[in-house]
Amino acid sequence: MRLQWPDVKLARQHIEITAGNAKTASRRIVPILPNLAAWLKPHAKKTGLLFQPSNLTAFNKRQNETSVAANVKWKANALRHSFISYRVADIQNVAQVALEAGNSPAMIFGHYRELVTVGDAKKWFSIQPKAKP
Repeated sequence: MRLQWPDVKLARQHIEITAGNAKTASRRIVPILPNLAAWLKPHAKKTGLLFQPSNLTAFNKRQNETSVAANVKWKANALRHSFISYRVADIQNVAQVALEAGNSPAMIFGHYRELVTVGDAKKWFSIQPKAKP
């Protein structure tokens, strides 16, 4: 909710989480993988919040509708937890994922390792937006 568009460095393929925006008060760099770049690119701006608080109600409604339709219970921080689980499976480097996520390697190893397969991670990171006609 605190991220600004200038924090998103599409050309450099990373998002900078500043110390002021991080819960841990330490700066970190999160990679923008190719599928995330495809999702972000059409919406990129030079300034402003990445997510407008005025859109929160509509976002929550769509998120709820999607989870109901998929018969999946939505959990708090589900996308963050999913990113970490799939990233560990994809790159097999707990220390790197810990740096990217702002967690300790022990936390990543204890809570996120071997939850998904390498094949599922490849599928997760290949999800792309639908091409516009």
